[in-house]
Amino acid sequence: MAGEFGYVGKILRVDLSSGTITDVPTMNYADRFLGGRGIAAKIYWDEVLPDTRAFDPENRLIFVTGPLAGIPGLAGSTLQICGKSPTTTPEQFCYSNLGGSWGAHLKCAGFDGIVIQGKADKPVYLSLHDGIVHIRDASHLWGKNSLEVKSTLKGEFGTAARVIANGSAGDDMVLFASLSADDDSSASSGFGAVM
Repeated sequence: MAGEFGYVGKILRVDLSSGTITDVPTMNYADRFLGGRGIAAKIYWDEVLPDTRAFDPENRLIFVTGPLAGIPGLAGSTLQICGKSPTTTPEQFCYSNLGGSWGAHLKCAGFDGIVIQGKADKPVYLSLHDGIVHIRDASHLWGKNSLEVKSTLKGEFGTAARVIANGSAGDDMVLFASLSADDDSSASSGFGAVM
């Protein structure tokens, strides 16, 4: 993991409406905004209009690491998940911390963060391996709980795969639906429903 200020240097951008996958330099943000939450707040501030609702395609679902993620021995694998939450009144920018190893694995895959926008026509998931990203059909995962989703994907990609999943509550857009990841870590703020 070589880069400036503890970052690997790229943030993945995924537009589910168009199917477009790009990346931007992390240094567009990291030289002025502190940590993953600071970067996410800047992206959100620049791109999400105040009247955007949590379930609108114009919202952003931002997964981002900080400069210490992936450094052994520092417990620095935390991942921030940020965006407009459906659980607040009024809906506003929120963040949730996701423990476990997912943040470190994201950095090892070559990205400091993922910014998702838009809305897919059908259920999809992102597959990221060695810097190559695919938007894949998730119809076979729809309606399963998060443990079943993780188990199914690990069956397809191997047990070393790292998964963040929402379950059937997220599929049904239950406002308080959470995200579940490996190592029994979870994130709330309704981001399971946003995803």
